[in-house]
Amino acid sequence: MKINLNDLCTFTAVIHNKNFTKTAAQLGVTQSAVSQSICHLEEQIGLKLFNRTTRSLTVTDAGQRLFELVGKNIEEINLGLELLSSMHNKPVGKVKISADDYAIKYHLWPKLQNALKDYPDIQIELISENRRIDIAKEGYDAGVRLGNLIEKDMVAIPISSSIKMCLVASPDYISKYGRPVSIHDLKQHICLHVRILTDHSLLSWTFVENGQSLSFKGEGQLIFTNVDQILEATLCGYGISYIPQNLAMPHINQGKLSEILPEYAITHPPFYLFYTSRKHISPAFSIIKDVLKQS
Repeated sequence: MKINLNDLCTFTAVIHNKNFTKTAAQLGVTQSAVSQSICHLEEQIGLKLFNRTTRSLTVTDAGQRLFELVGKNIEEINLGLELLSSMHNKPVGKVKISADDYAIKYHLWPKLQNALKDYPDIQIELISENRRIDIAKEGYDAGVRLGNLIEKDMVAIPISSSIKMCLVASPDYISKYGRPVSIHDLKQHICLHVRILTDHSLLSWTFVENGQSLSFKGEGQLIFTNVDQILEATLCGYGISYIPQNLAMPHINQGKLSEILPEYAITHPPFYLFYTSRKHISPAFSIIKDVLKQS
């Protein structure tokens, strides 16, 4: 037997109101619709739920028993639906985003700090992952990648400016091993690399030489999955690294790092926040999306 949920909701409303007219007003329907709903429920169950006269309405034993069985559940369902409906207009809930460490630290977190204070009912979950993921399959609201790495069926908005790269080494390293004078000299140097966890390959260094793209993978004693670890190892003189310029520049200005072959360094597209659909996004996600949007 399939019982209509609307009929049960009408039934519990009649129990509370003890009156068809008040119930109709509460539900925004006609009194006739309330009566039809109760009659339909009685027909399905095969029991009379109310004793009705022109002047009074009393619940039968069967009606009281039904209310004891389902009344609390119907109220919880209604409260749950009201809560979900309120979330449509109020920024409440969790927003789960996948990004790498660099994007989180330098492009997400600086913008999100104020949002946490302004919207205390929004929970933000930032998952640091140095791999390409399927955001829908793995339960994310969104991901963050460089613009050229995003699938065409995704909705994407820029959240950073372009990422200028920078080849650097410490003065101690250069004093010990010399300064490369061409990209091809890097083969004779110690290079600090990032390993991509998706396929466990080393991230290639891409340069521009004579207008052509040049890919390079050097040899080195150290491999990391985190750009901050690479920066630390570079500062300590363990090798040459190819990192975003905004990370290197403060240390270059302090004389702790030296830029190498800047004319060969490339500029990556901006980071983009990407997600699966424009439809039915939660108010919480809409708020976070607007906060992260590149101004």
